[in-house]
Amino acid sequence: MNVTRNGKIARLPRAVRQELNRRLHEGEQGKRLVMWMNALPEVQAIVVAEFGGKPIREQSLSEWRKGGYRDWVLQQEALELAGRLGEDAAELSEDGRPPLTDTLALWVAARYAVATRRVAEAEGAEGWRLLRELCGDLVELRRGDHSAQRLRMERERLDFDREREREKTEAEFEAWAMENRERICQGFKTNAEKIALLRKMMFGDVDELERSGEVQEALKQAERTKQAPCECGDPVAECSPIPPSGAHDGAGDQGQSR
Repeated sequence: MNVTRNGKIARLPRAVRQELNRRLHEGEQGKRLVMWMNALPEVQAIVVAEFGGKPIREQSLSEWRKGGYRDWVLQQEALELAGRLGEDAAELSEDGRPPLTDTLALWVAARYAVATRRVAEAEGAEGWRLLRELCGDLVELRRGDHSAQRLRMERERLDFDREREREKTEAEFEAWAMENRERICQGFKTNAEKIALLRKMMFGDVDELERSGEVQEALKQAERTKQAPCECGDPVAECSPIPPSGAHDGAGDQGQSR
């Protein structure tokens, strides 16, 4: 809902009007603002071309305060509100980044909420005109809300169907796996079975040897051999199967003496 303004300040470049609104918002005095504007080359050119060289007066600034500046203030409020709504939407969103169209829709709704102040302040024919424009815009806005709601419902339905299909697929796979369990597990060995197989490959069938008693008999024989006394009579010393070198020497001496 745009209102076209035709005063002197409304004809100035947008950058000048934005700077003027910012200075008004900061509380700068009107006399200083009028002097500032009339000193700008671009303002002087427009004044000469469209207003017969008559400079901007404080009366023009007063009229701008009631019109263009007020619209600017309402726009800033709408932008601030839209920013807060966008932050709230980001917090509620799963990934923290809501769709741009949703944020823009919130901004438009906030802008119209602020514009209702102007409708309430207007009187007579102007008030009715603004109200008719606002009602037409609200109808379009609500139509967009309904379309967005239908899209959300359709998205939720698709998500539900997708989840149901996933559960169905998992159930079918689980049933198939149970029916073919033996074929799937054929050739599969547990860690215990792998260790037993490796042990058999390295040491033979140890379990069978233990059951036959061969292992126990071998252990007993080794124990008896270890405890048997030495031929020299010393139970601790180990006898060497090779005779001492002195014995050979003695035998040789005796042979030579003979």
